Amino acid sequence: MRKLSRKTQTSEMDVDLNSYQLENKPISASLKENIAIVQNIFNPCDDLHLREFVIGQEHPVSAAIFFIDPATNYDILQRDVMEPLLSIMDFPPEGITINWLMKEKLPMGKVLAGQQWSDVIKNISSGLAGLFIDGLNTMVLISVFENNSRSIPEPSSETVTRGPQDGFTEDIRRNTALLRKRLHTPRLAIKQLEVGEITRTRVNLVYLKGIINENLVTEIEERINRIKIDGIVSDGQLEEFLRDSPWSLISTVNSTERPDVLAAALLEGRAGLIFDNTPFCLIIPVTMVNLLQSPEDYYDNYWFSSFIRLLRWSAFFTSLLAPALYIAVTTFHQELLPTQLLLSIIISREKVPFPGLVEALVMEMSFEILREAGVRLPRAFGQTISIVGAIVIGQAAVSAGLVSPAMVVVVSLTAISSFSTPSLSLANSVRILRFIFMLLAASLGLFGIMVLLSVLVFYLCSVRSFGIPYLSPLAPVSFSDLKDVFIRVPVWMMDKRPRLMGRNDLLRQASGQKPGPPPPEERGEEK
Repeated sequence: MRKLSRKTQTSEMDVDLNSYQLENKPISASLKENIAIVQNIFNPCDDLHLREFVIGQEHPVSAAIFFIDPATNYDILQRDVMEPLLSIMDFPPEGITINWLMKEKLPMGKVLAGQQWSDVIKNISSGLAGLFIDGLNTMVLISVFENNSRSIPEPSSETVTRGPQDGFTEDIRRNTALLRKRLHTPRLAIKQLEVGEITRTRVNLVYLKGIINENLVTEIEERINRIKIDGIVSDGQLEEFLRDSPWSLISTVNSTERPDVLAAALLEGRAGLIFDNTPFCLIIPVTMVNLLQSPEDYYDNYWFSSFIRLLRWSAFFTSLLAPALYIAVTTFHQELLPTQLLLSIIISREKVPFPGLVEALVMEMSFEILREAGVRLPRAFGQTISIVGAIVIGQAAVSAGLVSPAMVVVVSLTAISSFSTPSLSLANSVRILRFIFMLLAASLGLFGIMVLLSVLVFYLCSVRSFGIPYLSPLAPVSFSDLKDVFIRVPVWMMDKRPRLMGRNDLLRQASGQKPGPPPPEERGEEK
């Protein structure tokens, strides 16, 4: 086994890569020519190795195998590839053929045949080993992957106290297996796509046949195939190419790192995109209601889940409007406050030299900086620095007379409420909208807040996510789907899928499954 030299021997074969149309040119039957072309294609590439050997002891034939060092499992390569090939005594009467090798000598899990140079470039770059044999114009592609991915982790951005604790990793094959683990059905369709001319990032489009709208599948494939870019390295980059409203502050695509969330979305008639090299997948389409739902809502008792969901909706509006309402009331509408509360606020603001807007901006910006610093610092220090920094800065600002204690309470309540939003993309949108509401509240009071709130609602009514209204089932209203919006009814009552999602197969379960004690005749008792 030897490593490829940086100086390739192109003079022997006079190989000029610019003259080769690699996407359409077939592989040569000359082993020397094939070796020279591969060396030129991957030059310089110190982690690509070449192993030349001879197979067939009675009638020896030269062969060569290429493989990438970090992606190759040497035990599999030696045991399942090299030893069977070197042990060949002679060939069948018709001579050595690719079919004979694949069926008799390489009975592995994934063995492919390639006849185009595009197959060589794509598969060797992906980590497969390429076997060339002198006299054959077809190569054998062999899976000898080394498992370099980390173990299945616990989701960090969507934690639950009750429910599955496994999450996606950076390995697309393992992620697909996690989804298969939950959906034991041949209706689970997986289409592998590629994005990026250089990175060739693998993307698996997953959906359930018979439930999803086939037009949605076609639309997703068309949008992905239209992308012409050198490389895609994360799901966030692809998301920007897929969004219906590219300039919108509101995301119309949801991301998750939980296999159970993706499985539940597929059962509703949605589609998913699983990426290689990232632990997050995308769910399409999505509504605002989906972004305010947590996976734990379906693992706890429906009474408690409904209470928490109402609390979450309240926290969402608090994180969006609380600072703006405080500024508007204390600046323009003092008559709305009870006298005792108004006097308390006036006394606390007596020594503050800044108006309410400046107070709110200083505190909000300080909190945003602390939160960003906590994310960037190592985990051992991030949480401590955020908590200590918030306490020290808040106390120091109040003691120095820069802000009032009431403003510290409002900003703290807003910050805590923002953490209750399950979707990170929605929470980030609220962080920006909060400042716009504060500016209008300082200039126009409650009137400015209502104007912006009305504009925001009208805009959200016009937004679509792959043809699905963003505010559905609230606008347009669907009474059958309201069972899972502000509250969650028992599972046995949700017998239909969302009307706009699973329109091909609306029935999710049989009706009339309300649990209860068996009738007396089934218990062997007389009526």
